[in-house]
Amino acid sequence: MKIAAIDIGSNALRLIIKDSGQPDFMHSLESLRDGEYYERVPLKSGMDVFAAGNILPSTKIKLTLALHHFATVMQQHGVEQYRAVATSAYRDAHNGQEVISMASRDCGLRVEIIPGEEEARLTRLSFTPQHEWEDDHFLFVDVGGGSTEVSVMRQGLLLYGHSFQVGSMRYLCGNQSPEQEQMLDSAVSDISRSYAPLHYIATGGCVKFMSKYLEKQNNSQVATDSGRTIIVSQMESVYADLQTKTVSQIVEHYNLPEERADILTPACSIFLRIARGLCAKTITVPAIGVRNGILAELYQQSGEIAGN
Repeated sequence: MKIAAIDIGSNALRLIIKDSGQPDFMHSLESLRDGEYYERVPLKSGMDVFAAGNILPSTKIKLTLALHHFATVMQQHGVEQYRAVATSAYRDAHNGQEVISMASRDCGLRVEIIPGEEEARLTRLSFTPQHEWEDDHFLFVDVGGGSTEVSVMRQGLLLYGHSFQVGSMRYLCGNQSPEQEQMLDSAVSDISRSYAPLHYIATGGCVKFMSKYLEKQNNSQVATDSGRTIIVSQMESVYADLQTKTVSQIVEHYNLPEERADILTPACSIFLRIARGLCAKTITVPAIGVRNGILAELYQQSGEIAGN
């Protein structure tokens, strides 16, 4: 059975279509096989919201066109089950629900705006810890354009969870709240005291890029069943270099599209801010995200339906 996930984030929309009949489905969420599909459409809704408070008409049109396209692709692939979610920018926009409702109606898709806690749950859902880590504490940090989701897990139980309005696009727009930064710092300090030792698990497009970049630059990165490992001191060095460069220089030096290059520096600053608060030496970067969690849940539901 074909299943699909649509993730409407502050920076881009993503569609992934997978075949739930694959025997190793849960271990191949990031790879594509024959008949499967992935597409990413840059949108930067967050730039509207964190600068002006609303989704602008031009962005609404682009969103609707992209969702129309996704709906057509899903029909062509014979998708039977899907879930479409919108995150931080649409939570914060004064007209977020209106925009999503209109786009959903125009495209014939069910799209929901989810709270930060649900965003964090979906991100964690497809994570598989190494066997020797199974009894340990995990700090999950997902940095997006408009929010940073922080949660602590142990043996499948949620011990702490909070969504902070700290995000890469908020810094770009110059309206990042110092109060939210202080709340994040305080939470990380409390987590470090209460749950140490713990594994720092980071997700988001920018930290995934950083893990791949450092892996190419250094032989010290180690890939495990749980993901790539970033040495924090090496990431600090790259961050220092990013701070000296313009967006166009980052595009050229790091071979990134501009719509990713402009958020790389502020996103790195958030991940490193948390690493310093934890006194962490390493960061584990698994290939997981909201779309992976949606697929994992749909896969489980499809198995339950088949079993009845």
